[in-house]
Amino acid sequence: MRKVYMKKKQLDSLRIYDWVQTTKDVKNQDSKLLRNFSTVFHQEMKDPSMDAKVTGNWGSWELTDEGSGRYPIFKCYIENGTFEVDINHKKTTYDLQHTWIKICLKIEDMQKETYVISEKEDTLYSINHSFLLDQENSMLSSVANHLFVTWLKEHRELLQQQLNTYTIHSRTSDDLSLLGWDTNYVTSFSNVNKTIQQQNLYPSTFEHELIVDDDFTSADLLAEGTFQPWEITTGADGQNVNFICKFGENSGMANKKNNKIYKFNSNAYAKIQLKLQYLDSSKTIEDPTGEGNGEQVNLMVKTDNDNNGDAPVILISLFLSEEIEKNISLKGFSETIFKEWFNENIEKFEQIFSSFLLNETAKDENFQWLKPTTVSYGVAEAKDENGEPSLDNSVFAVMTMVEKRENKNPTHGVDNRLLQAVKNAKDTNDSAFGIDMPLFVEKWLVQGLNIMQVGVPSQFEKTSNGLYIQNKERIPFGRIPNADGDEVDAHIDPKKFRMGITNNQLELDIDNITWKHTRGIIGHVSYRQYFDLKLKSGVDTLGAEYKNVLVPEEVEEAIMTCSYQLEDWYKREKLLVGIATELTLTLLTGYFFSKTSDVFRKAFKVISKTGIAIGKTMVKITVKLGQLLKKFGLKFWDEARNIVRQRTYSNLAVHPPTTNTISSPGQMKRIWSQPRQAWSIFKELEYKMLYIFPIMGIRGVIGTTPTIIWELVDAMNQKEYSKLPSTTKFLAQCVGAIKWPDNGEFQLETGKLQGFYLMGGRLNKK
Repeated sequence: MRKVYMKKKQLDSLRIYDWVQTTKDVKNQDSKLLRNFSTVFHQEMKDPSMDAKVTGNWGSWELTDEGSGRYPIFKCYIENGTFEVDINHKKTTYDLQHTWIKICLKIEDMQKETYVISEKEDTLYSINHSFLLDQENSMLSSVANHLFVTWLKEHRELLQQQLNTYTIHSRTSDDLSLLGWDTNYVTSFSNVNKTIQQQNLYPSTFEHELIVDDDFTSADLLAEGTFQPWEITTGADGQNVNFICKFGENSGMANKKNNKIYKFNSNAYAKIQLKLQYLDSSKTIEDPTGEGNGEQVNLMVKTDNDNNGDAPVILISLFLSEEIEKNISLKGFSETIFKEWFNENIEKFEQIFSSFLLNETAKDENFQWLKPTTVSYGVAEAKDENGEPSLDNSVFAVMTMVEKRENKNPTHGVDNRLLQAVKNAKDTNDSAFGIDMPLFVEKWLVQGLNIMQVGVPSQFEKTSNGLYIQNKERIPFGRIPNADGDEVDAHIDPKKFRMGITNNQLELDIDNITWKHTRGIIGHVSYRQYFDLKLKSGVDTLGAEYKNVLVPEEVEEAIMTCSYQLEDWYKREKLLVGIATELTLTLLTGYFFSKTSDVFRKAFKVISKTGIAIGKTMVKITVKLGQLLKKFGLKFWDEARNIVRQRTYSNLAVHPPTTNTISSPGQMKRIWSQPRQAWSIFKELEYKMLYIFPIMGIRGVIGTTPTIIWELVDAMNQKEYSKLPSTTKFLAQCVGAIKWPDNGEFQLETGKLQGFYLMGGRLNKK
């Protein structure tokens, strides 16, 4: 059994929610079956300045399709009810019939297949409402909104009960996921905050006056002061981005009617929620790997209402001072002031969170597939080792599609484990770049298929999941010696040659090569080998330093399985394991040894122990190819490897070598007409599998010479990695068309297959 290496630190499974599909199903359910609790609500609060209460009956609670990640959104309708308020002994009652409040809440991890609503601070809040009680006094709407939020917080179990009546569409992923996007560029909330602080593009001061003068209330309040640097913070997923805006010194609010000053505490803050959008921009960035013809877009704060009618800024929570907290009317006024100020001034938050050049033409056409044509963004909260929300681990991502491909289910969702995964590889990593696995297979392995020289490209296809390349028609596998020493044609049936990725490892799987081995016996041989894809840095066998060289490494020994099947007319003749063993050795060793030699007899004993008779018509023998060849002796092993290396070089060294000519029909005919031993063919394919990534690193073999190819092959064999091309050029193509979140340089440190090809590193400020 092959080894599948575990991650350095176990990552939790990711639960991916589909609120759009869930709400479609909910609409088809009988709403009467979804409500089994009292619809009555009553909530009040009192202080010397005001008495206020809401009473009535709930209508339907509708789950909306606006949720993202672990944050579903309910729209709670009020069938009938009133809002009563008494200020300075002036009592007024407002009708709440047919109004609504939209609530966002957070789901904690499932417990015994039950969804649990979080009780932590700021995990249940109002997104919007329709309490336009008095057009001239929005403070009253804020008070009514506060009463309903308080009631819902105190009755979380009812929302939880309602949520669990639905069939929620979700799935889990143990591997990392890009959620349908071709690439992800990821950094931490901490890095984003450093950029915000350095660029200083947030509003640093505020001033807003609220005047209310009617028969019910009279107020003239002026809030003014400063902000500390705005910071992205946790508490949201997907397109919703939370910020905490801490107030600076000398911030406060003045009541101009009585000249009373309310000074804000040193820990005063406003927590707000924003959405972002990509806006067309004049060209301010340059892709050094492009022709300069891309269209620039900048990711900036959205400053108008969204498609659901929600304001651009949602005030999640506000704390100014204990004195204001204790005064209902003053708290209502202050919430109104800052809701108005943020929404009227959010356009002054001029931060550019990322910039892209779309549809840029790559100078090197081999890397055009890395140039983005569609972009999106998303955030995801992540926790630290103590289970607390972490700015260092939480993910700010910009996602792309390339080559005008479409994400069939586009969302703003992002895997919140991405940064933890690259930190597992190296704890100083704070950013990551990921390429979707099917795209990686298409652009690396499909092109690498030419280097494998097993057929012409038209003979192959991708599997439906995009993770493998396989032959779609019967292809020749060369001429191999049969039991009589004659060369006979061997073939691979359709879909039996597979090269791709499984369990985050490269796999070369050749199943059931067939040939007529001797009178009445059909030979079958299969071969399977796994490779880890390593991004290596260090000092090589020459004593030379190398950095970020992409190299596949064999995982254990290749497995070869030989079986021999009697043709129907030969079934009555005796077939022994010994005969099958002898045939296997002939297949492997070819002309090296006579059947009477000591080496042959030694190997015979080893192999015969693995022989298994299957029924009356077949014997199956499984061997580890490398171990077997070594048992023939060091001299044989060295000679065998030299032969394979020379043959590999000869087959790759055509004039001029390109991805087309090395697998042209003429070249393939020459290769497959060569008399070979089976082990030699397999070993050559194994070597070529190792060469794919270094050779593809030099412009897909275009413009290389036979000498350069041989130098790469020899350097790989001798582990002289300093002679191999690094990923520097490839990485430059990956990040050339983006600045995220600024023009810092991505310093690559690690790379591995982990659900997709994931590269980790650091963003160094320029």
